[in-house]
Amino acid sequence: MADTQFLRLSKKWALAYDNAQWIVQRRKAPGKKDGECRWAAVSFVASNKDILWRVLREKGAEVDPAAREYIAAMPDTFREWISIPPEKRFKVGHGAILGAVLGSHAPASKQRQDRPKYAA
Repeated sequence: MADTQFLRLSKKWALAYDNAQWIVQRRKAPGKKDGECRWAAVSFVASNKDILWRVLREKGAEVDPAAREYIAAMPDTFREWISIPPEKRFKVGHGAILGAVLGSHAPASKQRQDRPKYAA
């Protein structure tokens, strides 16, 4: 299953998801070949926010205020969260939500506005 990173917790920490769970990720050193940052999954949480918070504490994850606010507003369980339509799950303009997620899940009218205009 492919995961999708959607919430930047801090410079070194992020939250992703797949169809079964939230995935806590930590930034790794840039790769030697391409120099791009890599993200490593460090924990998988399929249950509820209390467990997610516990995992974040145990791993020593830094969580910025905007990410804290988003997590606090999420439903209590992963199943409830994943059942929300993406356009409501990812709030446009929220400081911690990653733009790539918004672009792929934004309402159709928003996607059309964001597309680059190419000369014919």
